[in-house]
Amino acid sequence: MGHPKFPSKHYDTPSHPWQKVRIEEESGLIHQYGLKNKREIWRANTKVREMRRQARKLTANSSDEQAQKEKNLLLAKLNRLGMLEQNSGLEDVLTMTPESVLDRRLQTQVYLQGLSSTVKQARQLIVHGHISIDGAVARVPGILVTKLQEKNIAYSPTSALNSDLHPVRPGIQEKTDDEMEEPIEKKVDEKKAEDKTESKQVEEKAEDAKTEDKTESKQVEEKAEDAKTEEKAESKQVEETKVEKK
Repeated sequence: MGHPKFPSKHYDTPSHPWQKVRIEEESGLIHQYGLKNKREIWRANTKVREMRRQARKLTANSSDEQAQKEKNLLLAKLNRLGMLEQNSGLEDVLTMTPESVLDRRLQTQVYLQGLSSTVKQARQLIVHGHISIDGAVARVPGILVTKLQEKNIAYSPTSALNSDLHPVRPGIQEKTDDEMEEPIEKKVDEKKAEDKTESKQVEEKAEDAKTEDKTESKQVEEKAEDAKTEEKAESKQVEETKVEKK
């Protein structure tokens, strides 16, 4: 028996510190369930592993009367926690995953029932004492909720979130977002109109520049032709003077 001042760990750490696939899976679970650290995943893994171990042991001793009693107790417990259906068997216990445990956490249930806007906000509301189960304040996000308790999850009686006008309530935030959509759309339309005007002005300036370039090139060509004409006239005069001298 351990000392109550120094309790033992309730989870088993991974056998290898660096496994890319496992690390990526754990990171996805942390983001999906709003977990604080990976120890919460390891606790769920350990619970599922213990249930599987017990299911395999009971399957091997299926002919024993005590094994039948333990089997019924295990299946009843998992059904009460909402992890298995009513008519499930030991083979269903062997297919359980850590998500089966994480789905029954109070934090997840608060989010699924629409009491919070995000799963991380659900954790914050629980820790701050805004959530109650059967009228009693619950401050532990990781406790497992039974199917009966699931129906009685609500804001605590003393919480300010009981007011429908509280800004943290998910419904109020949705209304605020809807109200903000119209002016944002107007701003986007105005921005598009300004961009079109600017692009039109740029095109007009480009056309004016092209016209000026054409005019300048035309003037240069005319000057070149005049210079050629003058050269021809001068050469003609020189030839005429030579003929006269002869």
